[in-house]
Amino acid sequence: MKTNRIILAISVLCFSLLATGCGEPLYELTSEEEDIISLYASKAVAKFNENQVVGIANARVKKGELDEDYVPDEEDQTDDEAVGEENTGETIDPETGEVIPPQSESEENVEAQSEEGAQEQTQEDTSVEGGYSFTNAVDIAGVDFTCSKFDVSSDYKTSSFYMKPASGKKYLVLYIDAENTTDGTIDFKEYSGRTYSLSLNGGEKSKAQVTLLPNDLSSYKGTMAGKEKKSFVIVFSFSNSAVENISSVELFVTNEGSTRGAEVKPL
Repeated sequence: MKTNRIILAISVLCFSLLATGCGEPLYELTSEEEDIISLYASKAVAKFNENQVVGIANARVKKGELDEDYVPDEEDQTDDEAVGEENTGETIDPETGEVIPPQSESEENVEAQSEEGAQEQTQEDTSVEGGYSFTNAVDIAGVDFTCSKFDVSSDYKTSSFYMKPASGKKYLVLYIDAENTTDGTIDFKEYSGRTYSLSLNGGEKSKAQVTLLPNDLSSYKGTMAGKEKKSFVIVFSFSNSAVENISSVELFVTNEGSTRGAEVKPL
């Protein structure tokens, strides 16, 4: 019995040794395939080499590039010469190989954009009209609006909502009473394109804060039934110094390119 076990073990070992030699032979690359891999690898390394100024953006092997009598196109020669020149004044992106526009061009674009923005701001300012009542400034047909009060605080919170301004700023909250003077339902979605801003003491205007408050007039898209009354708020953010001595408050409502201003006179 012992002899049989030894013979079985030797048989299994021999079979295992013979089986390890089975299989397909390794694939041998031809000289052309080796050249293709070498050329692609060298280009790929050059593309991401941070120690050189210009990288190669296209690592693909061009047709005929491996031939001994390969001659680069005039376009390729021009590109190579441009790469080899020094102090050309052009900045090349090392990853894409594209020319980065000179700083002067960027500055010109910025100046052009600034001029366009200034022109737009001028056009917007010329369309501002003041002296409206609070109701006429908001201009939602059939609804009377009255600002009951405004409050300055370092935060704003309700039973289910809390807001805190950025460092160095405070909130100014307008509390607004609204009444639907008609018998029909008024849908505020029709007036959702309006923007609200506030000016203190005739200074720079601040746009209304974006909130998730269900009674935020600047973003309210609900309805008011006939003769219904509602209370709304609009939240603005100002610097601490701007809200120290408030002598005048003016609300601006912009709609379809025109702006109406109304002085805020709390009850």
